[in-house]
Amino acid sequence: MIRVGGSLVRGSGQGNCLVRLFATQVASLPVTETQFQNDWNMALPYEKIPGPSRLTLIKDSLPGGKFTTLNLGDVMEEYRHQYGEIYKLPGMFGKPDTTVVFDPKDFEAIYRTEGVWPVRPSLETVAYYRKKIRPDIYSTGGLGNEQGKEWAEFRTAVNPVMMKPKIVKLYVPQIDKFVDEFIVRLKKIRDSNTNELPENFEEELNRWSLEAICIIALDTRLGIMGNLDRNSKEHKFIAAVKRFFYLMSVLDLKPSMWKVFPTADFKEMMRVLDVITDFSFHHVNEAKKRLESKTDIKGEKEQSVLEKLIEIDSKVATVMATDMVIAGVDTTSSAITSILFTLAKNPDKQEILRNELRKILPEKDSPLTPQSMSNLPYFRACIKESLRILPVVNGNARRTGQDLVLKGYKIPKGTQVLLQSAYTQVDEKLYTGGKKFMPERWLKNQESELSKEAKKVNPFTFLPFGFGPRMCIGRRFAELEIEVFVSKLVRNFYIEWDQPDLKFKTVAINVPDGKLQFKIKDVEN
Repeated sequence: MIRVGGSLVRGSGQGNCLVRLFATQVASLPVTETQFQNDWNMALPYEKIPGPSRLTLIKDSLPGGKFTTLNLGDVMEEYRHQYGEIYKLPGMFGKPDTTVVFDPKDFEAIYRTEGVWPVRPSLETVAYYRKKIRPDIYSTGGLGNEQGKEWAEFRTAVNPVMMKPKIVKLYVPQIDKFVDEFIVRLKKIRDSNTNELPENFEEELNRWSLEAICIIALDTRLGIMGNLDRNSKEHKFIAAVKRFFYLMSVLDLKPSMWKVFPTADFKEMMRVLDVITDFSFHHVNEAKKRLESKTDIKGEKEQSVLEKLIEIDSKVATVMATDMVIAGVDTTSSAITSILFTLAKNPDKQEILRNELRKILPEKDSPLTPQSMSNLPYFRACIKESLRILPVVNGNARRTGQDLVLKGYKIPKGTQVLLQSAYTQVDEKLYTGGKKFMPERWLKNQESELSKEAKKVNPFTFLPFGFGPRMCIGRRFAELEIEVFVSKLVRNFYIEWDQPDLKFKTVAINVPDGKLQFKIKDVEN
């Protein structure tokens, strides 16, 4: 039995194992079975958790309802103002109830007791497609859809490939070279008089993100920079990925009747997943042919990520490559957009960062190396602060691994919960100037009031890549792409923004809601 923050949780074999494994971040206090039982008996029943009724939720969501013009993140915040720090969204059309929580102490209680096989609600449309439509390709649902032993076996197989720093570092020279090519393109496409990037810069950034992740996941260069034929498979793939995130929010995150009958959105989702699957399957097959043509793939040269995955199993490679590419396009470009925007709005911080980067990039075209990137405290503080203010996702979802008491309510084991961390990350009660960009708060070697405050904040407040056994497996590669891209751009350009503040909208992830009208001026030296 343990007490986490103000929450009580019932421990068991799996729960206690996880507590021991991750107890380095925040201490947990032992609670006797009797203490837990007393609190459980005094807690209000799960059914008493406040929240909208099914009818209210439908009325609010229908055309003409009060949430018609709001994106998903705004809806969650509106209900928070109405119902408080914990509320329940009723399940419908075959979906379970979802309890929404906003307190970092509750996040901690949920994460620390999720067990060694955490259950993250799957994307049911994707699971349906993989199991019912394309079982020929997908012998497994992948990390996002499998649960229990099947998930654990898949994760155990791919972890050594995806999480080993040595493998990630292999890609620094390739991504660095690719960013240099993109910088040349930026100089070509910006307005020669105003230095403003074109209105379709988001599309350019998405192409860069796709090409970069394909270097890693598919071991290939697509050659999609520059003019891209609207009928090309690459253009169709990018469009499909963007549409995928929208359809996921409609079908998997909002009330939808697709389980009752195949709606138009559901049919489109199946078509979109076909485009994504066929694209990845083609490139994995091409990689297999290249490998088979080699006389010795175990020579002195370190194998690529895809080569290592194919050695495990070609279908595992297809699933992993597909998931990496889907996750890597919009999420990476959205993260980069957040960072560039916050730096553009804070030119003084941008110049501090540029001076730090000059130490490892004495010339604007100096190459980055794993060694030179190892000590950049202000740079990483800038990235962390940007993603705190403008996160790529609003939170995470789990099914509780143990009985919990949260905010005075009983939360039975197996309850679906949504941890809405985006709002705690900018809470003025936790962070001074919660919505202000102040990277200095993350500098560990400083004893400023800001840094002292940040050290005291519950670490579960801000977990951009999740926590525990199901934390993002592509984290290291995402960080690599973001760090190389942003460092080279800041070293080469003064990044400016003189438009009204950029807005973001939630379509499963947070994406720019407007044109990316950055200005980039050449750095003199």
